[in-house]
Amino acid sequence: MAARESVMGKRGWINLGLLALVAVLALIALRDPGREKRPGLQPLTPLDPQRIERIHIANHNGPAFLLERRDREWWMSEPHQVAANTPRIEILLDIASTPSFEHFALPRERLDEFELLTPKAELQLDDTTLIFGGTHPYNYRRYVRIGDTLHLINDHFPHHFLAQAEDFVSHELLGGEARISAIRTPDWSIARTAQGWELTPPRPGLPQERLVAKAEAWRHTLAAKVVKAPPPGSTEWVDLSLEQQPRPLRFEVIREPRHLLLVRRDLGIAYRLPSDSTLLAPPGD
Repeated sequence: MAARESVMGKRGWINLGLLALVAVLALIALRDPGREKRPGLQPLTPLDPQRIERIHIANHNGPAFLLERRDREWWMSEPHQVAANTPRIEILLDIASTPSFEHFALPRERLDEFELLTPKAELQLDDTTLIFGGTHPYNYRRYVRIGDTLHLINDHFPHHFLAQAEDFVSHELLGGEARISAIRTPDWSIARTAQGWELTPPRPGLPQERLVAKAEAWRHTLAAKVVKAPPPGSTEWVDLSLEQQPRPLRFEVIREPRHLLLVRRDLGIAYRLPSDSTLLAPPGD
């Protein structure tokens, strides 16, 4: 009998706990500014990601930057004029059609509550502006203001709208269609001639395949990361001559303990490679 009463007592406490939990959840729902849910889920914007032509991002982590679609590829127009990271941009554009889990009229007197007095970032997709605030205290979804409406979306995109301009630069040293005609360094050079590639200073017996492989390595190398160009501090350089371009591309070489930087001063960026990269070694080494 005592054991039964003990079990009944435990069940009573469990039931009381469940009732308390329900009461807390009800209180949260009443206090939640987005409690008026709509049937079904609508996309955050009516935009088709495949038709967006212009992206402007401003945040507190660096200068604002502008991305523009050119045919099937994306380019950065500001602050650097360079090919952009098209695959990353396509991921970012998913935000246009991401579900809006809740949306309601923006309570202008409560902007600070949603961290919209000083927004985290502003993303403009063509003529539609998305302003990012903080996250919901319980479900951790992100507040996004569009005009006079406040939305709650899954927080999958902060590493994109909080990124720096350099994060959206293509990791390719050269465009995919570039054809190298010469590579020159202070210590060695190779150049394409009618008879094939020639190495200076010459290395008798070195097969043509080694020279071709060096040119192809430069053509296909991808940087691990693109960063803002550091201050000048090196006299080492590499010049790449490309077909149908009147001037060679100059890369300033900066060697760091853990990285090798190939700096494009004309673009204001640097391509970061592993410190053990063999890209600068003479063909055959």
